[in-house]
Amino acid sequence: MTMRKISFTKRFLLAVMLCLPVWLMAQNKMSIDIASVTNYHTSMNGLNLSGFYHFSERFTGGIEMNRFFPVNRNVSGEDVQQSAWDFDLNFHYLIPIAKEWHIYPVTGISHTSEKELNLKTRETVSEKFWSYNTGAGILWELGKWSPHIEYSFSWGYTNQRFLIAGLSYELDFGVHKK
Repeated sequence: MTMRKISFTKRFLLAVMLCLPVWLMAQNKMSIDIASVTNYHTSMNGLNLSGFYHFSERFTGGIEMNRFFPVNRNVSGEDVQQSAWDFDLNFHYLIPIAKEWHIYPVTGISHTSEKELNLKTRETVSEKFWSYNTGAGILWELGKWSPHIEYSFSWGYTNQRFLIAGLSYELDFGVHKK
């Protein structure tokens, strides 16, 4: 298979996976997150799982996965089931506002796959699109644990608003210079 036949999405994910070992060796610190996520555009709730690499004490970047659970609705007189997946590459810059409190801007890109299943005919309609993410969050550092709340807006084919509330756990793989 030549590189021309590989989609942009697959090339992007391959590049991220190839760079990941280099990033992990450089800082030796990352965090894993679990959160509840609400999409206000589609009125769907879901689960957010993510892993963030700490480039420095303030700058982080990571991959997030949002699964929006199936919801049954009546759309134009038809009973349908809607669900979605959302994969993000986001970056945060932590700004201290108090001893253990930080606010952070959010910027990044996302790829969304929305699915609508007609419950009567079993026909499926899918939409896939890219978006640009912006937003802000606040987190409270409690040692290795950090509860956080984040609001973001995705600009793209379909503009969407998200609220994420969850918990991060920091993994430290080495000694850091102060």
